[in-house]
Amino acid sequence: MIRFNPFMYCTVGRRAELERGMAGKDPALFQRMLDEIADYVRFADDAGYAGWGHPEHHLQIEGFEAANDPTLMGMWLGQHSRRLRVITCGFVSTAHNPLRTAEAIATMDHMLKGRLGVGLVRGYQSRWVDNFKVKAEVGAVGPWNKNLEADRINREYFGEFVDVVVKALTQDTFSHQGKYWQLPPPGMVNPHRHDVYTRYGRGVDADMRISEIGIAPRPLQSPHPPLYGGFGASLRTARF
Repeated sequence: MIRFNPFMYCTVGRRAELERGMAGKDPALFQRMLDEIADYVRFADDAGYAGWGHPEHHLQIEGFEAANDPTLMGMWLGQHSRRLRVITCGFVSTAHNPLRTAEAIATMDHMLKGRLGVGLVRGYQSRWVDNFKVKAEVGAVGPWNKNLEADRINREYFGEFVDVVVKALTQDTFSHQGKYWQLPPPGMVNPHRHDVYTRYGRGVDADMRISEIGIAPRPLQSPHPPLYGGFGASLRTARF
């Protein structure tokens, strides 16, 4: 069976409204967009589509791609559908802590009762990625730096990011000592002493030294929601 999943870029205005400029700042246009998205999603749900996808784009004052927080938009889609898979595509690795990403994925999966699909992507829109990035040395990638050192660093970082997210989603506790992320940080001691950590958890010894961490909850889907990659110009990314 071939299944289809519409994908939206969250444009807030009609052409004339967009051409007036700064449409993304208009609360009335944003409210109308949300209402229309709800209508589209309900139609797709009733018509038998398999899922509905959306990206993560910030600082979109022009209004063309006003899909901000992937968790919030994902829950809006879920609120207005009964059976569609909500495909957040995706969490931009350069702008997110992988632990926080895994936690959000697991929580959303429960709130959507197993209807979540997740994209993990590298980040190509420099204006917002380089303002939101979590590691100073890892920025946006695109035609301007393809196959250059910045592209190599981003790709290397992305591989580690995906590794951490999958570990967090599939293991009760884990540690990760990589080039970009050290989780938990070496020598970490919890100054908030409480025996609940040692009696009922794992990864913390009697002296409050933390050797492993884990997210809660586990995702509802096992071992985790379906994972997708976003790619448009890189065969290496597609293969990865």
